[in-house]
Amino acid sequence: MADPFSPDAFYTRAREFALSALEAHHAGNRRRVPLDAGTALEHLAKACLARRSPVLLAELKGNSSINSLIGLLRIEGAGVPASIRTVGLSEALIRVGLFVRSRASKEDLQILVDLRNGIVHASEDAEVEERILAAFAQQADALLTDLGRAREDFWDGQLDVVDILLGDFGDKLVNRVEVRLASALAMLERRKSADGETVLSMLRALSKSAPLSPNQRLCLCPVCDSFAIATGEHSVEWIADDWDKETGQATSVDREVWFTAQAFRCPVCGLRLDSEAEIDATGIATVWQIEDADWRDYESENNEGAYEHLDD
Repeated sequence: MADPFSPDAFYTRAREFALSALEAHHAGNRRRVPLDAGTALEHLAKACLARRSPVLLAELKGNSSINSLIGLLRIEGAGVPASIRTVGLSEALIRVGLFVRSRASKEDLQILVDLRNGIVHASEDAEVEERILAAFAQQADALLTDLGRAREDFWDGQLDVVDILLGDFGDKLVNRVEVRLASALAMLERRKSADGETVLSMLRALSKSAPLSPNQRLCLCPVCDSFAIATGEHSVEWIADDWDKETGQATSVDREVWFTAQAFRCPVCGLRLDSEAEIDATGIATVWQIEDADWRDYESENNEGAYEHLDD
């Protein structure tokens, strides 16, 4: 039976939770991010402690401490205790900090710990999430170095995402969008590996007929070339076709329907963009004309009758 307190066991569990945290970030599941990222760090820290001595894992609290110590030391003849209590995330990071130095922000790490432990509740602030993810990645990399483990193995297909998280872009918006593009590409590769190119081709074909609400339009995804859903607003532009030279007034007008994208979701690679600025940063057009639209379906009440005298 494999030893659940070995460095290898802790490392394997840490890797699973780390990848899950990044996938949760890509999916916009903000409640899950600190839970999985914090658990990954706890297991990585315990792997570093166990590599030195299993005693460093023991929770030194109450009368059960001696039983946990005996169980972790595997002292012959002492028997196996019914349960072994090990330290939690906070204490594991404190103990491993005696041996491992990290560039991770202590403040952001503490926010991650507090979110994971339920001391504070999950924030809907994208910037806070990005900060705790960067601290998580920096701390994890420091622990991986201590363990002598390759970053490529631990982060797997998410390595590019982590590298961008840790990059110095200067512009937070650009950094956020680059992370999301890299995450979408990683998701696409995972789906291709798991389902095959044939299934992906079917999904791309189905994306053309996705059901839309009145404030949605289809547009091409820059990552996977599928049809993604843009959510936003329609507007009617009044274009003067002819003018009266004497009065300077328009004698005839045309009406064009335009769409402004304010959010973006791709059903195939999961690319998620939450604002017009984020969409624009990817190079996707944020405003385009809907050529086959009837302007009467989108004209606002404020403009009704404004040019009635020009109608035939």
